[in-house]
Amino acid sequence: LGLGFGINLLLTADFWNSMPKSSRLNFISIEKHPVSETDLKKMLRFIKTSNRDQFISNYPIHFKGQHVIWIQKNVRVLIVLDDVASALSNLDANVDFWFLDGFSPAKNERMWDNQVFKKIRRLSRPGAKALTFSAAGKVKLNLENNGFKTKKKPGFGRKKEMLTGYLDEKWVPTAVTNTDFTIIGAGLAGLFCAEALARRNIEPTVIDMGGAAGPSFIPQLSVFPLLAKRAEPQYRMSLAASEYMGSAPGFFRTGLTSIPSSEKEQTRLRKICELLPDSVIVEAKENTFHFPRAGWFSTSFFETKLNLRKKLIKITKLKSDTCWNGYSNNEKVFSSQNLILATGANLELLPDQLEIRKIKGQAISVNTSDLSDITNGVVTIFPTVKGKSVVSGTYENSSALQISSEDTKLLKEKAETILGGSLQIGEEWVGLRASSRDRLPIVGQAPRWAALSKTQRVRDIKFFEPGLHYCLAFGSRGATHARLYSEHLVGKILGEPCALGKIEQTILSPARFCIRNQIRC
Repeated sequence: LGLGFGINLLLTADFWNSMPKSSRLNFISIEKHPVSETDLKKMLRFIKTSNRDQFISNYPIHFKGQHVIWIQKNVRVLIVLDDVASALSNLDANVDFWFLDGFSPAKNERMWDNQVFKKIRRLSRPGAKALTFSAAGKVKLNLENNGFKTKKKPGFGRKKEMLTGYLDEKWVPTAVTNTDFTIIGAGLAGLFCAEALARRNIEPTVIDMGGAAGPSFIPQLSVFPLLAKRAEPQYRMSLAASEYMGSAPGFFRTGLTSIPSSEKEQTRLRKICELLPDSVIVEAKENTFHFPRAGWFSTSFFETKLNLRKKLIKITKLKSDTCWNGYSNNEKVFSSQNLILATGANLELLPDQLEIRKIKGQAISVNTSDLSDITNGVVTIFPTVKGKSVVSGTYENSSALQISSEDTKLLKEKAETILGGSLQIGEEWVGLRASSRDRLPIVGQAPRWAALSKTQRVRDIKFFEPGLHYCLAFGSRGATHARLYSEHLVGKILGEPCALGKIEQTILSPARFCIRNQIRC
């Protein structure tokens, strides 16, 4: 508890270099008042660790919520910028060791409150340990009142004493044995799930269903957050997801200029500018707003770097016994303990309770020169790459995969209005997006639908389909959201600290529509 200048983190990560390469460290740090990046750089000039530069370059921008960064191949960091009580309540994790690194109880009373220690106990694994520089009686008492046995030890530096605590139970390291994965779907969500598994040295079977083409084949996809005047969880998630894309192979940070088409939208964005740092959004000139950290993503570049082997198979049926079996025309083609459905607009294997619809979208390329950032208005125009830019921005409730000459004409005319002058059309693309009823993705373990009949809240779900998970319905925002949400899902399956908090998981739950429908009835 307490990130400060990240010294505990960096020293622990350095220690982890002596561990087997197959081992993995998940480090969680909760900080309400993060230091500025400028002060961080000044302080860490005097600290020599192997991960210092990686930590500085991935240091999160300051907004409330959970932030995932990797500072080396086997060290994953979850930084939670929030009040300690709120952060611990929303945290989904099992903790082996606690650094209680806040100021003394006299200076930081809220952190040492007994309610905080109750949350610490709830999140602790059997045999968990705690260490703090504080030797105050209140800290010792609260640890002991929550099941920890305590010892005082010689302090560090000028500290006479410090305090350790432990749960008097057998501690067993977490062993990852659940490594048999199949992913159905080779679009953005499927690829990002495969990447998250590959980070953990797990090679999944990835099945490309073909059929309904999603947007991932378009050469340029926009990455920028959905923002709102109120910091509601879904918007904090979007901002965190946009930031997590910053380290993705195939992401190009060019910035994005938004030109709102209505006075209402101008006013909304102007109010958001007052709430967030200029590094996220700034009014560059009157009624024109700039997202400096936005950019675009190349799926083909990412897929090349991932070096993934895919199987092109049309799965027609799924069955479960002790594992999940997939069939193509009654022939069994795979068997897997863990199955992730990232099928996009291929809905044949999905239950109706997910309430997913298909949205047709179209894009074109036009000849341009020297466009350096993304322009987002009535259409989205991407930077120039090899003399061409993608223009996208049509939406239609349709499952037809035919290119519309009217949509092509509309995209061209809108782009010409924004850029000025005549444009020459190059390529045309059409694809189907999968979108949920509330336009938020569906991410999480599949519930047992028949067991939901009396369930009133997502958090009360008790019965799930073992090994079956969804990661889909990203709509037009897959390039922004799918990487973080896939990272969360894989971590959740493997029992790691979750990239998304409990509230955020509820928002994305596959069961949310079914439960809402029951309440209305």
